Amino acid sequence: MIMNKEMSINAREERMNLVMNAIAMAATRPLTALKDYYGSVLDKNMSTKQTLCLLNAQFAFIVNVFAGCSLMMRAFLLAWLVGALLKCKDALSI
Repeated sequence: MIMNKEMSINAREERMNLVMNAIAMAATRPLTALKDYYGSVLDKNMSTKQTLCLLNAQFAFIVNVFAGCSLMMRAFLLAWLVGALLKCKDALSI
């Protein structure tokens, strides 16, 4: 009886691991595709960190362009964009 419970628990753990791995693969698939796209456009191998830096810079740019907010918030958004661009410069020069 104890052996059956242990086997049942092990089977559940194994199924849970399979499900978690499938979720992780599904979550990273778009990032991998984007990394491959950026690599083909820039004609170099891209790391995940470089891809995330480019995404951050793109998002910062879009928010800066389309944000209708106060001057103080605009200054914060501009600082975010400049910081993101500098990080991209460092990440892509590696």
